[in-house]
Amino acid sequence: MKAAFDKRFGPDFLDHVPHEPGVYRFFDGKGGLLYVGKAVDLRRRLAQYRNASRKKAHRKMCRIVGKAHRLEFQIVASEQEALLLEDAIIKTERPKLNKAGAYSFLYPFFGLRRGEDGDLYLAQGTDTALLDEASFEIFGCYRNRLLAKEGFAALINILEHIAHRDRPSGRIEYTQVRRFRQVPRAFDEELRDFLLGESDQFLTTLFSALLDRPRARRSAAFIQEQIEAMRVFFDAECSRFPDLLAQVDGSFIDQEERDAAAIRSATS
Repeated sequence: MKAAFDKRFGPDFLDHVPHEPGVYRFFDGKGGLLYVGKAVDLRRRLAQYRNASRKKAHRKMCRIVGKAHRLEFQIVASEQEALLLEDAIIKTERPKLNKAGAYSFLYPFFGLRRGEDGDLYLAQGTDTALLDEASFEIFGCYRNRLLAKEGFAALINILEHIAHRDRPSGRIEYTQVRRFRQVPRAFDEELRDFLLGESDQFLTTLFSALLDRPRARRSAAFIQEQIEAMRVFFDAECSRFPDLLAQVDGSFIDQEERDAAAIRSATS
């Protein structure tokens, strides 16, 4: 990869790159932004692109260099500033080879409300305006869409063994809504704490409730899988929220602010 790097950017390119934090941008032949990255040490990081080999771990770097025609870098004051700048560029310019964080508008929220009938309504969607209009209490957003989807599905599967699932009244566009009758109101506060990352006691409560259900005992292996999916969701996503929500006023954080808040939390 050294020959390709030197041919595209010049054999002395790295001589002009400082050992300082910053962001770097690769551009394609038409001037379009191909990839943006951040580094604590710009020279060391860009040298990794120049020295990339055919190892599996280096495949993306080789692909980027192979497609790039221009390379630029920008020095910043700190690692945190580099991370925040990279995040902002990804969200506003959506470079072709950056995937993580580029589509934050798809980060999901959870919704929770009790209907006038006393039934429990649960929702998962990406539009807080729609959830708010339907009087849901909103939690999220959660960055890992797959884990959020699996966590929501697991919660629904477990509640189907505890309560009676019913068809929800009305429909919310682009949003999953599930309705349950005879869910103890005592569940609500623990579920809130779970979604806010303040406590995983809700999992113990669910497990205790399932012990009294013969159908759940017959499906013990399946139930264990669902509890584990909720555990993974809590550990990977929900547990981050006490630090994130300390930066905002409310029970959820906007999609555009989610990654920047995580960066500030991790580097402050």
